[in-house]
Amino acid sequence: MATSPFAGRKAELTRLASLLREAASTETGRLVVLRGRRQVGKSTLVETFCAGASAPSAYFTAARRQTAAGSLASFSEVVAQSRLAGSAAATSGFTGWEQALDIATAGSDIPSIIVIDELPWLLEMDETIEGLLQRVWDRVVRKRPVLLILIGSDLAMMDALTEYGRPLYDRSTIVGVDPLTPADVADLTGLTSADAIEAWSLTGGYPNVVRAWPSGGTAVDFLTAQLSDPSSPLIVSGERKIAAEFPADAFARPVLDAIGSGTREFTKLAQRCGLTGSSLERALGMLLEKRAIERERPYSTDTSKLTQYRIADAHLRVWTRYVAPNMPAIERGAGTAALRRVLADWEAWRGLAVEPIIRESVLRLSLRDDERGAAGVGRWWRRDRHTEVDLVLGDRLPVAGRILAVGSIKWRQTEPFTVTDLRNLSHAAAQIPGAERADLVAVSRTPATVEGVAHLWTPDDLLAAWR
Repeated sequence: MATSPFAGRKAELTRLASLLREAASTETGRLVVLRGRRQVGKSTLVETFCAGASAPSAYFTAARRQTAAGSLASFSEVVAQSRLAGSAAATSGFTGWEQALDIATAGSDIPSIIVIDELPWLLEMDETIEGLLQRVWDRVVRKRPVLLILIGSDLAMMDALTEYGRPLYDRSTIVGVDPLTPADVADLTGLTSADAIEAWSLTGGYPNVVRAWPSGGTAVDFLTAQLSDPSSPLIVSGERKIAAEFPADAFARPVLDAIGSGTREFTKLAQRCGLTGSSLERALGMLLEKRAIERERPYSTDTSKLTQYRIADAHLRVWTRYVAPNMPAIERGAGTAALRRVLADWEAWRGLAVEPIIRESVLRLSLRDDERGAAGVGRWWRRDRHTEVDLVLGDRLPVAGRILAVGSIKWRQTEPFTVTDLRNLSHAAAQIPGAERADLVAVSRTPATVEGVAHLWTPDDLLAAWR
């Protein structure tokens, strides 16, 4: 099992350290809005940064549905127990957030760090805090050597905080914390390139799930271990995301489960979930706003109304496909039959499971080509679904002005990309609007040599895109 307590994040740690040095050298504050999906390791990142910094710090985490008075009291306790210059004054409590931040950052000539985690939950309780933060920042905190870090998992809300017209606009540095990359996963697990890409597609690059990968183990070993234990990271991380993001009485949860199980079109989703069109639109709107799902349309030079939905988070794709339907059996300790079904399905599904990260990897590789670097990547399909193309690279989004390349992804265990695959790809490419002069490209899990392919990428190539 991968046991490293912390991996990757070098760029994020370097950025935070640089901002702290700026606060110290200029004796003025720096405001950081740090956002990332739940369970991606934001708190661990900042805790690691604070532990390694010489500056005193206070780390406060808001609690959902806690009262305004309760949150303020918790913040007072955190400051009182810290090494901040204002810690002694915090022992008597604070009467408001403006006073709290004033006292917490006062009286020190050396830089200090204040962290407010789960900011969206604080704002749910009291929307006025956003404006208050702006006032206390402008009047007091920015004039002191303070690094104020605001953390949140609601991506839409955290992005909105810094939009034009909002109180914190043009005051902060935005630091995104993404899942670990496939290269990080390879480094943590010691897997080969192909196995690391499969591991990423199962773990989503979430550190706590990646660290549960068995040493030298296969995807089957990982699934067997994780689905046999109701308290495993694969299961628990998904449960926490679902519980935190979606109200129990919302339509969004069954729609998310349906998309994860393979129902991806509006009409079929309505039928499966038993929802009216308007109810389904509201549920999809909520999921899109929270960036839990993505809307996909055939990518070409033509505008298409064909729409499919896909779960954006690779870990939740696995959770909704394999964990949610089998939770009753897993919790009873009777998951053997369910596990057999899962393992059989994985052998058939893994080729589809790796496609999103492969498309992103190929786009990164293409962007390094100054002459023909693509700006957009997607897939293409016909309404009758008789023709589908795994990989389409174009010059812009959402509709391409020019198709640069059309490709096939063959993620077979032993058989490489073949001449027959090339012939099928050429036939399919002829049907894509704007692809008349596009290069033909391919991705093959197994090494291959086929003439007539402009690029044939291997798992090693894909992993190199992330280094």
